[in-house]
Amino acid sequence: MLRRIRRRVSDTLYRWGPARYYQPTYRHIAGGINLQNGAFLDVGCGPGWLCVHVAALHPGVDAVGIDNSPRMVASAQKNTQDSSNITIQQMDASFIAFPDATFDVVSAVQTAHHWSEPETILSEIYRVLKPGGRFYLYEADKDSKHVPEGWIGKRLGLPPDSFVLNGWRRYGMNEDEWAAMRIRVRALGFSNHVQDKHGFYRRLVLHK
Repeated sequence: MLRRIRRRVSDTLYRWGPARYYQPTYRHIAGGINLQNGAFLDVGCGPGWLCVHVAALHPGVDAVGIDNSPRMVASAQKNTQDSSNITIQQMDASFIAFPDATFDVVSAVQTAHHWSEPETILSEIYRVLKPGGRFYLYEADKDSKHVPEGWIGKRLGLPPDSFVLNGWRRYGMNEDEWAAMRIRVRALGFSNHVQDKHGFYRRLVLHK
């Protein structure tokens, strides 16, 4: 019971906090996904804003968002209701209910640190990617010392940088955690790995 209450509070805080001031972040990520046509999947889509920005930027793309939280899914469905090329579904990422080779691009943005079965979820992502498809894995860098200009939306100086940085320390990955994730990914057989920084994120771009 206590765990459900904590999850409800966490979902609500995210929807009315980071989900709002991260709008520039979603735009940056959507702009970095080079997909003009085809199918896009966002794993752990939260309130659906990345799907919104991908669909708006690339009208020829069919965007799908999945999340295991019914409250996040309800919020995402509300946020995407005006977009005809977005579908939101409640789904456990350890069993992605789509056929093999369905998606041209899959993303997982600041959600992998929550995964209790990372190997299973990564295998599912690999399975639903088309040959030649790409997987974008993003995690906030816990070691970040500043907030990049233009990545966080502020009003009257809020939220302060210290608040944002503290969020990344709580909900991100440090160098050791990121290294462990890279080891898991290498075991899957992706043909090409690109590791870099994108804004305040550690990023992997993986080609099947």
